Amino acid sequence: MIKKAILLIVLIISLIISVNLAVRSIYTSNIEEPSVESSANPSAITEVEKDPQSPKPVNSNNTDDTEVAQHIPVLMYHHLLKNDENIFKNNSSILSVESFQEHMELLYKEGYTTLTLKQLENFLLKKEQFPKKSVVITFDDGYKSNYKYAYQILKQYGFVASIFMITDKISDTTVPFDPTQLQYLSWEEMELSKDVFEFVGHSHNLHHLDNNGKSYLISKPKEEITEDLRKNLEIIHNPYFAYPYGHYNSETIEILQNLGYKMAFTINEGSVKPGDHLFELKRHSIFPYTTIQNFLEKLK
Repeated sequence: MIKKAILLIVLIISLIISVNLAVRSIYTSNIEEPSVESSANPSAITEVEKDPQSPKPVNSNNTDDTEVAQHIPVLMYHHLLKNDENIFKNNSSILSVESFQEHMELLYKEGYTTLTLKQLENFLLKKEQFPKKSVVITFDDGYKSNYKYAYQILKQYGFVASIFMITDKISDTTVPFDPTQLQYLSWEEMELSKDVFEFVGHSHNLHHLDNNGKSYLISKPKEEITEDLRKNLEIIHNPYFAYPYGHYNSETIEILQNLGYKMAFTINEGSVKPGDHLFELKRHSIFPYTTIQNFLEKLK
């Protein structure tokens, strides 16, 4: 009898142990492992949001005035040709491709950020702050060489620039580049380069001088000037302007403002800062005789 009782007790204990192990196994199998995808997702979002070609405003709460731009240089270029193909040696508006490459490389190595004109407008209106080393790059007239040479160089360094277009000169067809001719951008080239360039106004068909050396923009009747600038804006759809030959007067400013333009640039030397007249903005002209030392001085 004692042996049977002991055997019965052993069987009961074994049964209890088996049931306990089964319950623990079921409980453990229902616990979820941490999701690898969810734990990695925040980092993926952070990487997607980074955009090295789109300068971000500086958070004024985390910086002091020495780290943000107090003024910004606006550089003015025109036509580019390689040294060995330039037959217009006395034309001060033609810069060598080699010099332009050198300028952009210097800006890149010095850590400069390029801004769009909208960003510059926000800076001037005190809506945004940008790094101390910020610069705006502009080209006047809309030459084909801007696409042929400047586009690839700017893209190489992740820079953006603005081209002030004479809209009557925009070509409907794209032709081969000829350094012996003064050629203008085509609609196709503008479309292909819009990841680097923004296109803005430089008049439609008033980029001429009269017999007294005055720009048509100030010597023609007000009605003709108004119609030209209206057409320029309708074609470009971008409310920024540069005065042909730098000529303007109070009437020109009034016309631009009434048509909805937001800013206009002169050829007067200097950088721009908040408080400047938005329709009398200065720029730094870049010429073939501009040395690297001169170039550095313009950036200060």
